[in-house]
Parts: sequence; C-alpha cells; structure tokens
Amino acid sequence: MNTLEELYYGNIVPNEKCAKLNSEVTELLKLLNRNEEKLTVTFSEEQKITFEKYKDCNREISEICEKDAFLNGFRLGARIIIESVNQ
Repeated sequence: MNTLEELYYGNIVPNEKCAKLNSEVTELLKLLNRNEEKLTVTFSEEQKITFEKYKDCNREISEICEKDAFLNGFRLGARIIIESVNQ
C-alpha cells in the first residue's frame, strides 16, 4: 500500500504526533496545571463554567492553527518536490 492509501485508510494519522514532550514542554505543562489549580480554587461555580468555555475556545483556536500549519507545510513540501522534478 502506498502512503496516500495508508493515509486514506487511517493507518497514518499525522495529528497523533503532536509536539514532543521534551523537558521544556513537560515543565511548562506542569506549571500550567499548577497555576490553573491555584486559579480555579478561588472560582465560583459560574466562573468555573466560564473558564471551561474559555479553555474550550482556546483549544479550538489551537486546533485550527495546527491544522493550518500542517496544510501549509504539506503544500510547501509538495511545491518543493514539483520544482525539483521540473528542473
């Protein structure tokens, strides 16, 4: 099976491989979680709901940006291949 078929059948899932959890990212995630816990403990129930909605919107924005970055990278790679074949 070729790469396009593998992609079509779901055997290749590019978004599974997100940022590598190197030590810098791991530390930032820990800090993010600690700060969120400190912040939310002071929230009322209504504020917690609002904050969850905020995080959901932020997650959606990140997903859209990641998708666009993936598509732009794929297009750039395709242009490079086409140019190298045509020369």
